[in-house]
Amino acid sequence: MTIKATAVLSIVAIWAAIIPAVVIHHSAWWAFIFAGLATGAVGLSASRRLGLSRLLAIAGTWAGTAMAIAQTPSNTWVSVFAFLSTGAVVYSIMRRDALGAGLGIAVTWLVVGTVLVVNKEPDAAWISVFAFLTACSVANNHRRHARGLSAIVWWCVAGGIMVATGGWYWLSVFAFLLGSASLGLGGFSFPRRFEWDFFERDRDDGQFVR
Repeated sequence: MTIKATAVLSIVAIWAAIIPAVVIHHSAWWAFIFAGLATGAVGLSASRRLGLSRLLAIAGTWAGTAMAIAQTPSNTWVSVFAFLSTGAVVYSIMRRDALGAGLGIAVTWLVVGTVLVVNKEPDAAWISVFAFLTACSVANNHRRHARGLSAIVWWCVAGGIMVATGGWYWLSVFAFLLGSASLGLGGFSFPRRFEWDFFERDRDDGQFVR
């Protein structure tokens, strides 16, 4: 059995992000617990190639988490969802070369970290819940890039508004929903033809006539 480099680098990324944050705020020490759990999730798959996409997603997830914790130890519980997001990414169907998806997850979490740092409102840390849900959606989608790029667009828009207004955190819900639907970036297919269906009727067996 061999240990894959992307797994090792993923673990390094987790600890390289979280250690400085805990050094700044010693009371956030329990973030190490969830960093350890995330390390275990990666370590169990250390013998398979995680790929650059997962490495990018994990690095961005913990970088955003570290930003939030460095701002105030009240944000430490964000590490819970960072761990869950890491597990969702590691054991997802994401292709190893789906860099668009990995970047989408990374940017989502970096937006969360930026909003919490700039607005300095610990009560807003709940937006990390929707960052986790976005990571689950993006990582488990067969579209290699569209959903990730959609997540980038909608989370950046939502994050920009949150920073500008100093609130409106409920936009994170819509960023998750719109990003998951890939609206605007590959999630909508234009109809190929127009069909006159005014006089069609349902079949007797309960199936619809197309």
